[in-house]
This record gives sequence, structure tokens and C-alpha cells, in this order.
Amino acid sequence: MAVNVNHGAQGSSRPQFSNQGLDSLNDVNSQVNRWQTQASTLPFRHPDRGWIAHNIASCHMSRYKATGQKGDLDQAIVGYAEALLRGMNHPPMNIKTFDHLTRALLIRFEDFGTREDLDHIISYFRHLCHLPLGVAGIKRFNVLDGLADALHYRFEVGERPEDIEDLISLLRHVITMVPPGTDDYRRIANNLANSWGKKYEQTDESKDLTEAISHYRAVLTSCPLGHPLRSSCLRDLADLLTSSSERSGDLNDVQDAATLYQELLDLLDKEDSERMWVLMNLASVYHIHFRQTHDSEDLEKAITRYRESLLLCPPDHESKDKLLNNLGFSLISRFEHFGRMDCLEEAISLYRAALRLCPWGHPRRRESLRGLANAMYLRCLRTHRMEDLEETINLGRENLALTPPGHPMRPQALYNLSVHLQTQYKWTGDMGYIEEATGHLYEASKLVKSGHRLSRRIPHLLAVNLLHRFRYRGADKDIADAIKHYRTSISLIPEGHPDVSPMLSNFAYGLDFIFSRTGNVEYLEESIALYRSAVEYPFSSARNRLIAAKNWTVTAHDTRHTSALTAYRKALSLLQRVIDLGPTVQTRHEYISGRDVKHLRSLPMDAASYTIESCAYEEAIEKLEQGRVLLWSGMRSLRTPLDHLCGVDKSLADEFTEISQALEALITTTDVGDFVQTPAGTDDDGVTIERKDTFSHTVAKKRRLSKQLEEVILQIQALPGFENFWRPVPFRHLQTAAIGGPVVIINLSEYRSDILIVRSNHPVVHIPTPTNFFHRVTKLALQLSETRKSYLLESKKYDRVLRQTLEELSELVGQPVVKRLMELGIPEQSRIWLCPTSVLASLPIHAAGPISSHINVKRYLCDIYVCSYTPSLSALIASRSRNLSGSASGQPSLLIVGQPDETLPGVDSETRSIESLVGSSSVTRITGEAATPENVVAHLPMHPWVHFACHGVLQPGRPFESSFLLQHNTHLTLIRIAKTHLPTAELAFLAACHTAELAEDGTPDEVLHLTAAMQFSGFRSVIGTMWAMADEDGKDLSEYFYSKMFAAGAQVASYEQSARALRHAAQKLRTEKGVSLERWVNFVHYGA
Repeated sequence: MAVNVNHGAQGSSRPQFSNQGLDSLNDVNSQVNRWQTQASTLPFRHPDRGWIAHNIASCHMSRYKATGQKGDLDQAIVGYAEALLRGMNHPPMNIKTFDHLTRALLIRFEDFGTREDLDHIISYFRHLCHLPLGVAGIKRFNVLDGLADALHYRFEVGERPEDIEDLISLLRHVITMVPPGTDDYRRIANNLANSWGKKYEQTDESKDLTEAISHYRAVLTSCPLGHPLRSSCLRDLADLLTSSSERSGDLNDVQDAATLYQELLDLLDKEDSERMWVLMNLASVYHIHFRQTHDSEDLEKAITRYRESLLLCPPDHESKDKLLNNLGFSLISRFEHFGRMDCLEEAISLYRAALRLCPWGHPRRRESLRGLANAMYLRCLRTHRMEDLEETINLGRENLALTPPGHPMRPQALYNLSVHLQTQYKWTGDMGYIEEATGHLYEASKLVKSGHRLSRRIPHLLAVNLLHRFRYRGADKDIADAIKHYRTSISLIPEGHPDVSPMLSNFAYGLDFIFSRTGNVEYLEESIALYRSAVEYPFSSARNRLIAAKNWTVTAHDTRHTSALTAYRKALSLLQRVIDLGPTVQTRHEYISGRDVKHLRSLPMDAASYTIESCAYEEAIEKLEQGRVLLWSGMRSLRTPLDHLCGVDKSLADEFTEISQALEALITTTDVGDFVQTPAGTDDDGVTIERKDTFSHTVAKKRRLSKQLEEVILQIQALPGFENFWRPVPFRHLQTAAIGGPVVIINLSEYRSDILIVRSNHPVVHIPTPTNFFHRVTKLALQLSETRKSYLLESKKYDRVLRQTLEELSELVGQPVVKRLMELGIPEQSRIWLCPTSVLASLPIHAAGPISSHINVKRYLCDIYVCSYTPSLSALIASRSRNLSGSASGQPSLLIVGQPDETLPGVDSETRSIESLVGSSSVTRITGEAATPENVVAHLPMHPWVHFACHGVLQPGRPFESSFLLQHNTHLTLIRIAKTHLPTAELAFLAACHTAELAEDGTPDEVLHLTAAMQFSGFRSVIGTMWAMADEDGKDLSEYFYSKMFAAGAQVASYEQSARALRHAAQKLRTEKGVSLERWVNFVHYGA
């Protein structure tokens, strides 16, 4: 903010020195010489020497105006002082000379920064105020105006509180001396507003901020477009509104600030250096608005503006570190909102670059330290790397060292370090970290000002630390103090603030812990009430509300509280909402696979376990469908069949189709967030300063399409008979998945695990499991996975572990399922579908065995029943409901995709053998040079059947990049397959490694593998592999399989026979080829 000083004639704080007849510099020089000569002829005490001194001083002032030579200004000041000391026997002239001296001193300060003049200037102006100014022709307004300038200058250089108080009081008086609507009135009003702003910066008091905003609004209203004061007023008012919004959370303030900054930006030329700052401030406003509303479009606007401001920043600009820090902060928000690790990594890079620009002693080094520490802390929470946490704490300690006692940022530094120390305690169990953190928080609580956001956060964190200390010490005082601090922090949260949910949730969590230690039910009831409030609070982010809901489910489930079912319902609803925030499936996966949200992944299984405990089996199945396979189900919903709707309202159906297709194309985009580096390259600090950030565009487009889709869905739901369109699927519809045979759902939860058998038109059947089921299955999955990674194909060690796994699965799943199916009258050799949850999805349940029977034969589950898998009931229903009207009648055509190499020499013979069995007239072979991703995708719609014989590539941590390896190392990826829409597809045989293997990303319930992708794209039945396959098995298994498929003739061959044909082929491998256990167990069937 800047005070506007009027240097014009009217109302000027500077004197307009005038010597009649001095038309040139030569005239001035000759006059000085003349007056000096005259003075030399007069006695030292002659009364005229005062007049001569005044005239010489005025000549020096005129010459200073012409030349800018400081010597002339100094001589003028000396001359006026001499004139006053000698006196001129003319009181009005003495007053005028005193005024000239004061103003000459003011000019010297303004032009040369002579600090020692300020006290004299203020003193002289104050003295002038008590003189009869009118007799000297001096306007009182001009003297007061000059005094206001001087007080402002002294406050600027010394920040004396009394100066700003005096200045405000003075300006309030001065503004009454000029008529409203004049430029003087606007200038003084602007200075008054500025003074209130300066006072707020010093006091941090809300009332001072309110006064400043009120005065600036009045100034802006009085300044028409084009007025020279309007630009500075726009900037200053926007700055203050931004501060106000951060303080109070008032959305109106931040929206007004954005409007003002945008107007200011529109007023500036493209080349104006101020654009950089305006863009940065506009970005900050968008970022604040995002933090208050969680509208991702605001966040993307902020990132875009920050990047634009950084582009305008010269490489050696002194404030470049601020721009880097601000962009880093916005990218951290994007990471927190979408879970994108690349944004966090870029933020860390930006903070490190900013820190390099701020070496020891730099006044802004602590800002970069604080930002980098925050980014590293977030990374350590995601990766759980101790070295990241240790660097975080070291950065925090350095930041604290740069904020000694008395520094205004010390409370923030103490608080941040305490947060990190608390995590260090959780990871190490060392109470020393809690003690240190508690000490820092007590110090910070004494320093923080009332109304500051830390005034509520410090007691909140202190309460958490005290409960940790109670665990260690057992002192009841810590509990009492913790509750007191929790209540204090909650009472200080402004209404409408986004912090409400996380703070209420943390308080609830603390009360739950206290209840567990004291048994006082009042603590439990208050805890549940707080959780409910946190979940239902509309102004907090969906993610924070989801965390609160998850914690609520844990407390309610553990204590058997009556609110548990409500908690689970709200949690599952929020889980879906949070997942849908991601603009692409890759973004959604990155979020849900994060280590910091690991506790959320068991939510649907835990919900099901709770409802099963109440014998509400149908609702349990609904919960599993609602909370599992979210990525596939989100995309599948965009392919909702519309046959019925077309008959009622075709235009609405067409609109839904158009929008949903555009939305599906967007969310399956693979290059979102790729940063395209322009020729600008990187700057001297190694930071890419120009990037094409397509993610912002994708977020905006996704938001627009989602809004359009919501409007269309509401219109559809308003139609009679479509009230449930796009709503959660009820059990009565899910039950139709079992029309072809029972579906065995195996729910794995730490609370309890259960097996449910779903049959068409029959009640759900429940099979209890042992109490140690969860831990035994978890151990099996880990042991099998670790062994497979450590040993190659045909390893005796792996064979032994696999055999033990199948034996234990027989005891846990196979035998009880077979027993109950027999009791239900489901004959042997019937088809059944397995729907495992959690890590069970990675285990070969179909091969559980041997299972004892009345005949003395070693049999596995797949020998007794024809087993298929399905990720969910909805996926199985979709596999059966494909529109096959476009399928050719008679023998299906088969597309064979083969890519032989030195490691797969059997591919060629495999593909030729299949062609011979099926008949060349019905087969299209794409091998060698023709086997490119583009060519394969182009041919898929032409063939209802496809057979892949090539390498399958698993990408750990990046499941959407799992692929079929084709010609010239090109990849047909999982996401590329998912993008295809093949309504006439029937059967896919994926004779490649890892095609049904789950990536080790911690999300087994998302079932992200190539087999699931083929099923989603339209194939009713898909055959895949759970791990690496032997090359020779491809030819043998294919021959057995296709021979069985075409045994009754090519005209009647159907994908519906594929599950039995696969079992037949695997049995033949086992019995006739004598292959090892892992080789025949490897092959699995998905779908109808």
C-alpha cells in the first residue's frame, strides 16, 4: 500500500517556490550573486540580512528544481534557517519562511531519505499548526496535509504505533476540510484507508482490517474508471479482502478480491511489470477460494495464474523465490485433493529451488524452509520413509532457529515442528518427541494472538499430545487438560470454516480413547455426536468428512453403537464421492492406492461384516457392491443400457449417451498432467519455467460434463418408472447375477469374515468362518506373493508353498462351500461363480483342495464345480446383458494376435494349431509386423472372439499401464483396452503372462488387470493367467480348449461353454501332460 502525495499546485505539500523574473538558470545564478554581494556590504547584525538570507534560499530552491543538485537544497535549508534566526521584523514573513524551511526539509527526506530530518519536520509542522497561518497566506489544510505525509514517512521507517494513531486521527480531521468528490478528497480518503491498513499489519486486529476495507470501498466508489487512483485502490482493497477471507472464511470477501484483481489485470498493459504481481495475487485468491469451497476449478485457475506469473518473472528477480513457493503451495493442494504424487514431487522441486535462492541470512529463507518441510512431511506420510520425516524435522528446526523469541512467525514455527515431532513419536514410540512437542506448543500458546488461526490449532494439537502422554504416564490430569484444550479449540472455529470437520473428528477420536480408558459412556456418546456433526458439516471437504465417517464407523462398530449402520452408509457414500473427484481413472487410482488412505480400503468389507452380524445379508451385499470395484463401476455406469429410455424419450437418451461418451473419453485419458516442456527449457535453478499443464483443462472439462450429466440424470429420474435410474443397485437386481448358477461371495474383514451364497429367487445363504480366518488368509496371500517374487517358474519351493496354500484354502473355503452347495441341492459339475474380496482376490480359490469326498480321488474345487470369477455382481450382470444383435449367426470369427520371439518360440505353432482347429475361413491372424496396438484395436470390433499369444507385462504400482507386448516393443495397454467399446464381443483367451494378476498396489478390490479390462470392454467371457505361464502351455492348453469348444460342431460353439472348456483343458494339462501344480492352477475364467 502506498500513500498518495499530491505534488501539484492545488493543495500541495510542497511549496511552489517562485522568483518573479527568474526566467532561466542564468537569472537564478545572477540573483544569488547579487544577493550575496549585497549581504557582504551589510554589517553582520543588520536587520536586512534576514530578508537577504530568505531570498538567497529561495534562489537555491529554484536552482534545485532546475538541476536536482542536493547542494542547492542543503543551501536553501541553511538559508531559511538563517533567515528565521536573524528575523525579518515581519511576522507573516517569518511564518512563511518557517513553512518554506519545513517543506524544504520534507523534500530532502523524500528525495534523499535523510532520516534525521523527519523528527524536525513533524515538530515544525506541529508548531506551524499553532501559528496564525492566514496572515501569511498559508492554508491550514496544506500544513496539516504536509504533517500527515511526514507522519506516514516516519511510521514507514520506524513503525512507531503512536505515529499511525496520530496519522489516522489527523487524516480524519483533514478530510473534513475538503469537499467530497474532489481529487484532494479522494487522495486523503485513500491515505486514510492506507493508514488503517498499516495499522492492521501492525496489530493484526480484525477491527482495524474492517476499517481499512470500509475506507477503501468508499475510495473505490468515488474513483471513476480511468482515475489515476483507481489502480492502486483496486490492488490495496483486493489485498485486504484476501487477508479478511483467510481470517474469517467469508466467501464474499474472496470473491470480491478476485473481481478486483481481474479488473486491475485488465487495466494493465501486457508488458507492465506489475502483471506478475497481480497474477500472483489473483492466483492466491483462487487458492483461498478453493480451500474454502473445495471447488477444484478454482485450484486449477490458481495453478494456471501462478505459472503465468512465474513466466513473467526475470531469472534474477529478487522475489522469484516467492513465486516458486506459491506455485509449490498450490501444487500441494492439488496433491491433497487428487492424490497425485507427481504434483507433490514438483512442489518439492520448486521449494528446493526457492531455498537455493534464499541462502543463510536471506529474510525469506524461512518461508521456503516452511514450505519444503510441509511438502516433505506429506511425502513421508504417503511413502512412510523415515528419511523424509527426518529431513522434515531438520528443516523445521532450522526454521525455528530463524524465528527467535519475539519474532511474529515463531508461534507458526513452533506449531509446525510440533506436528512433525508428534509423527516421529508415532513411528518410533520415543516419548521424548512428545515432551519436546508439548513444550513447543505451550510456548506457542503464550505467543499467538487472539483471533489468529493458530489460536485454535495450538490447543487442538496440545490436546492430542496430552493424550499420547497419558498413554505413557497414566496421569488423569492429562485427560482433563486434553478435554479442556479440545473444547477451547472447537469454540474458536468460525462458523463456515473448512477446518470444522477435521477438528471435530479429532476431538471425537480423543473422546473415544478416553472412553476406552475410563468406561464413561458420556464420553462415547459425545464422541459419536461429534463424528456425526463432522460428517454432516457442509463446508468441509469431502475427504475430511470421509475420514471422519471412517473413524465414526470404527468407534461405532467396536462399541456396537446403534449409529454404526448410519456411519457406514455415510462413509460409503462419501467414498464414492471422493473417488469421483478425480478427473481420470489414473488420478482416482493414485488416490485410492496411497498409503495414507490405506485405512479406507477395508470400508466396504467392514460395512458388510457389520450388517452380516445382524443377519442383514442382502444389505451386506449391497454395501460390497457400493464400495468395491469403484473404478470399473464408475466407468460402467457411463455405459448404462438405455433401450427402455429410448422408447420413452429418445432425445433424452441421446443426450445422456453423448455426454457420458464424452465423459468416458475424458476419464480414460492417459496423458493428463503430462508436462510438455517448451523451448524455454529450465532456468538457472533447474526449474522448468514453462509447462503445458493439461490437468487443469481436464479438471475444468470434467466438471462441466459432470454438471451436464447430473442435470440430464435428474430429468430422467423425473420420468415415470425411472425414479431409480443411476441410483445404487438394490439387491433384487443384484440377485439376477446368479441366474446361471450360485455366486459365492467371500467377505474378508478384520472384524469377522463370512461366505455368502447368492442364488436366483432364493434367500442368501450364510456360511460362517473361523475367527482366525482373516489373519490366516492375509498370511497366505503374503506368503504366496513373496515366494512367487523370489522363485522362478517350476520352483520346488513355490510348488510347496502353493500346495500348502491350496490345502488351507480347501479348509477355509473349499470344503465348507462344497458342503453347503450339496445341502442346497446344487449338483456337482454345475457352474458357480467366485467373488472374493480384499487379498482373497489374489489367491487361486478355484483350485482349493484336495477336497475329501465319498470317492477316494484327489479333487480340487474346480473338479467338483465349474468355477468362474467375477469382480462384482454388477460385472457379471453386465457380461450377460451385452447387446449381441450385431453378432454374426453360426460359427464365430476368431481374431488371433500373436507375437513370437526368442523367449516365446511356441507362439507360432500355437496360433497355427488354433487356426487349424477353428478353420482358417473363420480366423484372422495378426502376427509379426502387423501386430501393432492400432491394428489390433481396429480388428477387435470385427471378431466376437479373440486369442492373444504374446508377452503380458505387469506394471507394479501402475496397473493401467499393464499391457500386451506387441511388435517393436509397442504396448496395448489396459487403459487402451478399457477405452474400446465392443458390444458384440463374446470370448477372449489371453494366453499371456500376468493377465489376471493383481498389481501390488494395495487395491485388490479394484481388480485392475488385463482380464478385467477385456471384460469391461465388452467380452462376456475372458480367460486369463494369475501369474507367469510356460511357453509350451500355450499350445497345449489352446488345443485342448478349442477342441472342446468345437467338439459339437462349429455352428453351436458358444462362449457359454468356455468355462467348462477351460476346466477340461486344465485337467488335461494336469493328467496327460503331468505339468506342475502352478502351471494348471494358473488359468482362470472370468465372466458369463
